[in-house]
Amino acid sequence: MDRQDFIQSSVTTRVYEKDLLNENFFDRMAEAENLESAIRLLNDTSYHEYFAKIDRPEDYEVALKEALQDIYIKYNKMLNKSKVIKFLTMKYEYHNLKVMLKEKISGIDYTRMFIDVGSFDYEELRKDFESGDRAKIDTRYSKVVNRVYDDYLEESDPQNIDIYVDVAYFENLKQLAKEIDSELLIQYAEDLIDFTNVRTLLRVQRQKVDLQFLEKIIIPGGTIGVEKFKENLFNKIDESSTFIKSARIYYYLRDSIKEYNNTQSLSAFEKSMDDYIVSLTKEAKKINYGPEVPFAYLMAKENEIKNLRILLVSKLNNLPKNFIKERLRETYA
Repeated sequence: MDRQDFIQSSVTTRVYEKDLLNENFFDRMAEAENLESAIRLLNDTSYHEYFAKIDRPEDYEVALKEALQDIYIKYNKMLNKSKVIKFLTMKYEYHNLKVMLKEKISGIDYTRMFIDVGSFDYEELRKDFESGDRAKIDTRYSKVVNRVYDDYLEESDPQNIDIYVDVAYFENLKQLAKEIDSELLIQYAEDLIDFTNVRTLLRVQRQKVDLQFLEKIIIPGGTIGVEKFKENLFNKIDESSTFIKSARIYYYLRDSIKEYNNTQSLSAFEKSMDDYIVSLTKEAKKINYGPEVPFAYLMAKENEIKNLRILLVSKLNNLPKNFIKERLRETYA
């Protein structure tokens, strides 16, 4: 990695960062009386052009989706399709791959679930799938596609689609972080794997699965070894469990695990993971230029759009203001 390649994009990104929405703005949106009032607050932000196009306030998802697509189009051009963009858009590619596989196996059209971000050629891959010739499938995905097909022929269990695609995604994410040669991006990949594995362990304990199934879905590459999860399959997991205390994310895991043991709900994990990622990406503010700068900004934009989605869906459903504020993620700005 040559940091010199990121000087211009880092300078431009610092300008873009000034338009990020802060905690005070989201508090104002939470205090808005209804969905329409909340959307009006976006009139003086970069989101105004997207919301001006929708016919009804209830169509806010269309505006948010277009805003996300546009920022990635902009950065694809700015970074000339660098590995940093690939690193961030990979999750959308593998999401789309899940959609394609479920379409193929179920025969149901899931086009509306497709997310047009990244270099995923939806139409081309769809044609390859429809041909029935696995040899035509993009080499980026052929290994996991073959694994899913072979497993489905044997097990006929559609949930394995998500399992195998997620394992492939995280393996490739960690490898790409190493190729970019950024400690921040490597840490992000490792910690994301740890979060996912701890949440998976709690979920499969509730389902009372066997060790063989756990081995299939635990993802290698995190800071907590795979063997630790296998050793703790039949142990109660709480905030004092030794095997998670050495993880960088322990203090973010602790409260989520405590809440899970009280409520049997895993919803706190997603918020803890998002808040940790914001905390991690703030380290990029100390870096003058490098891949970490556009990475942190794009993660901040994704988090910002997630907060807007939480706010708007909550307003649509007339949820209490305090409840909305509790669900909001930390902000980068």
